[in-house]
Parts: sequence; structure tokens; C-alpha cells
Amino acid sequence: MTHDDLAGKVAIVTGAGQGIGAGVALALAKAGMKVALFGRTLSALEDTARQVEAAGGTALALTCDITDRAAVNSAVACVGERLGPVWLLVNNAITTDNRPLEEVDDANLDLVMRSGIYGALYLMQACFPMMKEHGGRIANFGSGAATMGLPEVGAYAIVKEGVRGLTKTAATGWGKYGITVNTVCPMVATPLFNIWWDQRTEGEKAAHMDAIPLRRMGDSEEDVGGLILFLASKGGSYVTSRTLHVDGGRWGYDR
Repeated sequence: MTHDDLAGKVAIVTGAGQGIGAGVALALAKAGMKVALFGRTLSALEDTARQVEAAGGTALALTCDITDRAAVNSAVACVGERLGPVWLLVNNAITTDNRPLEEVDDANLDLVMRSGIYGALYLMQACFPMMKEHGGRIANFGSGAATMGLPEVGAYAIVKEGVRGLTKTAATGWGKYGITVNTVCPMVATPLFNIWWDQRTEGEKAAHMDAIPLRRMGDSEEDVGGLILFLASKGGSYVTSRTLHVDGGRWGYDR
């Protein structure tokens, strides 16, 4: 499927130095979008930028601490000046330290909350003036682990469910400006997923794969990036406030 309506439009992808963020950035660039890559490690962002440019796309790599409102405002303003008004915001980045629920303390919860909730909110607010004028799309990343309520990822699950609340609140309040806001819950092999995966027994891994009707793990660029492209395009203009799972139909995730 082509997305000619996205050619030349501007996207911001957070956590774009690796994993899902890098894959989504490539998908957007191949559709003709200009992509601003946000993250904490410039070398990783520059690697993604090289891949984007090799695919014929336009990339702008910007280090940004999304837990710092001033840094976010400055970075988004830079994107507007150098690439143009932001059409699509992909809130993918999160910092986490997975612990079972009974071991979650204030510092652990604050760590995840700062990036997962504060960071997403800061970016949405910074992009809002441009989107209010021109319309726009926001994709906030949730998690099937959170919709299932997996206790071994306590703070992460709590915060990711908070992201769904943020999504619904923004979708309701900003819809009148032509802004859609959705939560995407991906299940693909990423560095963060692999940490969890490596802690599973062989039996647990087999059970996990058996629960996926499509019998494969998802791909960041093709599967997650493909959904983001749809949501950003004209085809996705009437989809908002939804939780969309990209998980191969894994049982139990969609709650």
C-alpha cells in the first residue's frame, strides 16, 4: 500500500536509536516523510539517520532528554524550524527497571513515570500548537504486558496503562482540531523485550509462541511501522482513542 498523502510531512519518533523506534522511522521515511529522530545517544540516532538517508529519506537526529520539559520544547521547536510543522508524533521511548510489583519503590516508579508519562505529555504539549493549526496524528506506545497486568514488570505495567489514559484524554479533547490519538501495543523482538525473554524458561518461551496464532514475532519496520503509517495516513483519519495491538493475535493481550 502506498501512502502518497504522507510525502513531505514531518514525523517525530522518540527512542529512535534502536528497536521499534528505528524500525518505525525507516517505515515512515520510505513513505516519503521527513523524520526527526529523538533519543539520548547521538551515535545511535546517527546510525538510524544513515539508514533513513540510504533509503532515500530525510532525517534529523536530535539528542533530547524527554523527561526535561525545556529540552523537549527546544527540540520540537528545532524540528518545526528545520523540517516544518509536525504532523505525526510517535511516543515510543521509555526507561524502565523491571521489578515485581512488591519490590516497586518510589525511585523505581519515578524512573519509569518520568519517561513514560511526563515525557509523552511534554512532547504532546510541545507539538500541540502546530497540530492545532494543521491537524495531526499521535501514536503513544502502550504494552500488552500492561493490558494483561503482568506483575513481574510492576512499574512498567502501571505506567503503560497510564499512557492509555493519556491517549483517551487527548483524543477526546483534541479531536475537534483534527488530531487523532491512539495507543499502539507492539509485541516484537526489541532490546527491552529480549531482556524479559532471556529470563524465561524454554517451556515459557514455547508457550509464548504457541499463544501467537501467526506463529512468529512481529517486525518493527514492517508490522509496527505499517500500522503507524496507516494511522498517519488519510485511511486512519477516523480512528482515534483506540488501543491497537500488533501482536499476531496473541491471546490474553487485548483487554
